[in-house]
Amino acid sequence: MQLTSMRILQICHKPPRPSKDGGCRAIDAMTRGLLASGNHQIKVMTVATDKHPFEPDKIATDYLEATQIEAIHLDTSLRRLDALSDLVTGDSYNISRFYSIDFDRILIEVLRKSVFDLVIFESLFTAPYLRTVRKYCDGIALLRAHNIEHRIWQHLAKETKPLTKRIYLNWLADKLQEYEINAMHDFDCIAAISEDDKKNFEALGCSVPIQVVPFGLDILELPPASQGPVSHVFHLGAMDWRPNIQGLKWFTSQIWPLVIQSIPNARLCLAGRNFQKDASWLDVPNVKVKGEVENAWDMMTSDGIMIIPLLSGSGMRIKAIEAMAGGRPIVSTSIGMEGIQGINREHFHIADSPETFASCIVELLTNPREAEALGKRSRQLVIDQFENQSLVTKMIHELQESQKF
Repeated sequence: MQLTSMRILQICHKPPRPSKDGGCRAIDAMTRGLLASGNHQIKVMTVATDKHPFEPDKIATDYLEATQIEAIHLDTSLRRLDALSDLVTGDSYNISRFYSIDFDRILIEVLRKSVFDLVIFESLFTAPYLRTVRKYCDGIALLRAHNIEHRIWQHLAKETKPLTKRIYLNWLADKLQEYEINAMHDFDCIAAISEDDKKNFEALGCSVPIQVVPFGLDILELPPASQGPVSHVFHLGAMDWRPNIQGLKWFTSQIWPLVIQSIPNARLCLAGRNFQKDASWLDVPNVKVKGEVENAWDMMTSDGIMIIPLLSGSGMRIKAIEAMAGGRPIVSTSIGMEGIQGINREHFHIADSPETFASCIVELLTNPREAEALGKRSRQLVIDQFENQSLVTKMIHELQESQKF
């Protein structure tokens, strides 16, 4: 596939490296794919926050040089006064937290110095900078949509019991939906992370071209899958993301007790940053909280069954793709496997009730041969569908064909 060299600016709401979560890995996959798919000139500009700091000493020198990465720190911590202000003005607080005058000023300097053929906006949270890009750049503006953002907040509001909090979350979801619908028409094209998200954008009335560009992995660099029989259950996810907290509370209170009834010595390992190890909902039998792990691949290639008990969310679960690549059997809710075109019980187990979820776990723990076969089939699915360079090269090719580069 012959590609024309492009000058590409990638605007990010968090640094792609070091990898802190699935969002970082999705951004980094796009960057790596661009670097590998042709003789493109890449410039990365990113917001850095206390939650996602820019740590150049932890990033390879060749990556820093190839991406010309530049980070501007922004305080995105929640503030009641700002939230109340947006409540009065009608702005989306979820979005306004990511706008920075300093970032905008440096962006203008970059756009004045360089010409770009393509500007990739990583997630809806970078959309406030589109106006500046339009003013100083004639290149294609592409929204790389990691999720249908307002759907996450709609799900959270639905599952929230305190009335006042539920009303506020519904208001946030409504304002975010309004912003998302208006913003999507302002871009030249959208790269949705899943087929489901593409359909949702179309249902919202999106009038610009939409490609599906899933999260990809460098297949040749995948570690070998574990060959041992399954011995435990594990969950890997950041505990500063509301859907993870919500889902894990549901799992420990309603599902894990059912597993223990059937297999009293079953073990559950929980990993991810910002765990509150003294939380009352973690006080259940046979649970080990590891907290943040240095290398997530150690978990993905362990001898465990991965659970994804998500009740809210959108987009694609990066950790699901990585666990499948590691040959891990997965039990997940339907939401947890959105965007992955696999077959239930062929590549993973889908369970949306506590009883079914627990039954699937017990089945795999007591049938290690089937668990191993499930993991092997899921790994092959990733190899067949999620090779990163091919995905990004296809995206650039379709862009160049549509824009006649």
